[in-house]
Amino acid sequence: MYSNKLAEALAAASETDKVELAHFLANNVDNGEHGHDSAFVRSIVAAFDRFAAPRKGEHF
Repeated sequence: MYSNKLAEALAAASETDKVELAHFLANNVDNGEHGHDSAFVRSIVAAFDRFAAPRKGEHF
């Protein structure tokens, strides 16, 4: 059984939802220019995808 609810939610989220969350994080976590940097936002979305991937032996 998979117990990481955040990873499960990210795996089920649409790309649009992940991009919106990434923009929110970029704008609110970093007070520099990263919030407006699309490469930085894409790296956050990529991190969501890596975090959401089931680990060996786990299934959603």
